[in-house]
Amino acid sequence: MGPKAVGAFPWKKMRLLPLTGSFAIACLAATPVRTIENRDLRVTVDPGAGQITVLDKVARHQWQQSRPAGANRGFRDLERKSPQSLSFTADLAGSGGKTWPAFVTLSLTPAGSDLVAEVDMADRSVPLEYVEFLEPWVLDSPSASLAVADYADGHLYPLNLRPLPKTRFMLDNIDMPWVGVCDVDRGFGYALIADTPDDGYIEMRAVPGTQVSAPRLVWTASYRQFRYPRRAIYHFAATGGYVALAKRYREYARTLGVVTPFAEKLKQNPNLARLFGAPDVWGDGTLGFAREAKAAGVEKMLQHTSGSEGVRRGVTAEDIKAIDALGYLTSTYDVYADILPLEPGHEVTPHSDLVPDNVVLRADGQRMTAWLTWDGKQYMKRCPALWIDVAKLVIPRDLALFPYIGRFIDVITAEGLYECFDARHPLTRTGKREANTAMLRYVRSLGLVVGSEHGRWWAVPHVDYIEGMMSGGFASWPSGHLIRPKTKDQVFDGPSGNRYPSWETYAKWGIGHEYRIPLWELVFHDCIVSTWYWGDSSDFLLAAAPEITLKKDAFNVLYGTMPMMWAGPNGSWPSAREVFLRTYRNTCKLHEAIAASEMLSHEFVTPDRAVQQTRFADGTRVLVNFGEKPYTARIGGRVHVLPPNGFVAKGPRIEQSMDLVNGQVVTTIQAGSYRYQGR
Repeated sequence: MGPKAVGAFPWKKMRLLPLTGSFAIACLAATPVRTIENRDLRVTVDPGAGQITVLDKVARHQWQQSRPAGANRGFRDLERKSPQSLSFTADLAGSGGKTWPAFVTLSLTPAGSDLVAEVDMADRSVPLEYVEFLEPWVLDSPSASLAVADYADGHLYPLNLRPLPKTRFMLDNIDMPWVGVCDVDRGFGYALIADTPDDGYIEMRAVPGTQVSAPRLVWTASYRQFRYPRRAIYHFAATGGYVALAKRYREYARTLGVVTPFAEKLKQNPNLARLFGAPDVWGDGTLGFAREAKAAGVEKMLQHTSGSEGVRRGVTAEDIKAIDALGYLTSTYDVYADILPLEPGHEVTPHSDLVPDNVVLRADGQRMTAWLTWDGKQYMKRCPALWIDVAKLVIPRDLALFPYIGRFIDVITAEGLYECFDARHPLTRTGKREANTAMLRYVRSLGLVVGSEHGRWWAVPHVDYIEGMMSGGFASWPSGHLIRPKTKDQVFDGPSGNRYPSWETYAKWGIGHEYRIPLWELVFHDCIVSTWYWGDSSDFLLAAAPEITLKKDAFNVLYGTMPMMWAGPNGSWPSAREVFLRTYRNTCKLHEAIAASEMLSHEFVTPDRAVQQTRFADGTRVLVNFGEKPYTARIGGRVHVLPPNGFVAKGPRIEQSMDLVNGQVVTTIQAGSYRYQGR
């Protein structure tokens, strides 16, 4: 830089950095930089280069940003507000190839490892589509990985993988609005948490000069404008990897009021206890099936029936009461998002409404389409602002006819946020999220156990079980349409012309143990019950890949979650009754014991990640072998030889294992008065 630029700032003097340990680093800076610092972090801003460096003193690692692409966009108007805060003006790249002047503030707390970054526009009303935020901090190491709950419990993607399976994560369509960058072998890393998560996405950018990618935060418009300040929290962890990052997000989520443990929920609705140790069963909601299952030893069950308002398939009000008397939890399907045109002379229902009047109006002036059936029937998207009004008309009247104690609300926690530009029912994305929570809060206020499709962080206080979190989001068949593959190499093209991923993709990312991690469970295990997607249930692949059922059982055991199964002509009951009962035994007794316990940790025990372990707050330890060869482990003074998909769990309320004994697989379960041993 020229003399004038240098002279505008005071020269830095020699200084020892307060690093932990016996050494210190001295630095003589000849550039006009500014720093903020606390006990754990030192943040250096180089305005000329447009670069921000973070020194994690605890990890003794210096994080460097990726270099800006194209012309150098430096920072200006630096102002130190305190030893832990400074601000500057930056030109952020955005839509239309333009740059947008924005005010950026960086802040540290006096202690701790969080860097808070806030951005605001000089003119919030200027029309735009998006602006790119700070350049990402890069981790260039062989074991660098991205942790994200991307429409799944969690994945661990290697950052040196080209191409990555996914390169863009919409903040409103991943289950928790944060990602983690960590060195899996050495344990340090950082979490990027979107503190204003309704309008934006995280994009993976290839870092020039390296083999890795890094996550870049991009803010999108709200009603075509910036409208409000945006914030992100960068949390740096010296140890613990993705587990430590997930636990930091749990602390953050607690401040938002969304960490609502079952210990609190049970006070409001004791029927929640019926979920603990219950398989989630669809396909046969009849009293006859319930009695058969009870006689076969299924002590608890979440049993769904289907049908429209006032009509249920094969059940009466007295049947529902009798099923509940067995200790089961009766529930039914309901949906308010997808509608067909209302027929003349008929009342509004969950599935029909005024079209196009009550359909979401997009920014381009088109009405939003929704579910497209396999035979080409096109549903439309009812505006979420109207959902709760329809629910208030429908649900009390339906409960008067059929006294269920649970209700499954489809779609609401599976779709992303969107805007409605209809002046009669306008919604921003934030308004859409608030309409969602109001709807679920109302359903729960009726004393019902509430379930929903997939899961979102904002729904945790209002939903008790979610269907889909255990699935990996890479199904190679039309799982949403309940079309089962007959073979692994069967190819499916969807009704809109999309081709489903290959079986190899599903095997690697959907059910592959090397790249799955329980991020959601590390945050919310003691608050909400997770299971598989209904088109990827525990027993859905018996024709194409029967071995997958045992692997899914092993995942349920490892994560402490409940299974899902189908009863009836297309399910495992009664055609594969022993498979149904095996899944129930091997997963549900453990779930009953630890459903309300926080998951404290997850780890890969072996280098190939075939053997994995979890620990829970009540003291339960679980070890699972996903490998092709037996694994020998010593737990609680006993030697266990675990076959493929074998497991051992030991805790204060349960001991169970699937062992190799004299060459035979033997399952043993002891939980309270319950005893089981069999091959």
